[in-house]
Amino acid sequence: MTEEGRPDRPSILLIVSLCLNVALIGLAAAMFFRAGMRPFEAHEARGGLSAAALMRMAPAEQDKIAAVLDAHRPKLHELRRQAMQARTELFQLLSAPAFDSQAFAKASEAVQAADSALEAESLRTTVESMALLTPQERVQVASEVHKPGRTWLKHLLHKR
Repeated sequence: MTEEGRPDRPSILLIVSLCLNVALIGLAAAMFFRAGMRPFEAHEARGGLSAAALMRMAPAEQDKIAAVLDAHRPKLHELRRQAMQARTELFQLLSAPAFDSQAFAKASEAVQAADSALEAESLRTTVESMALLTPQERVQVASEVHKPGRTWLKHLLHKR
């Protein structure tokens, strides 16, 4: 025991905490590296309408839509990388010892601009993919797509 009456050896709680931190760091690193190894795929838009979703809803046009996705993939990948970089810079400013509100505001605008550019390119991909569909396929897609603005509670109450 030390002079203050505390034990010399680390407590069990400290050891468990350190082990959990090491495990979480390892898990985060594994997820980060696994995510980096996959090719970028466009995510479905909030309303459920994207080129990837169209490929499932209109299988007859799958090859043509895949060609559109392949043409846009490098640009989408670069825009996603820029958005992630902008977020990294924002969080670095947030965790800096001295907070600079002007730099943080500028970094926030960079995140917004990067996200907007990524969303715009994603929508261009969807527009080009929709143009490939026949009128009947567009009607089918419109009937299957999730309509935006409807919460799960409204949907649940509407069913009753």
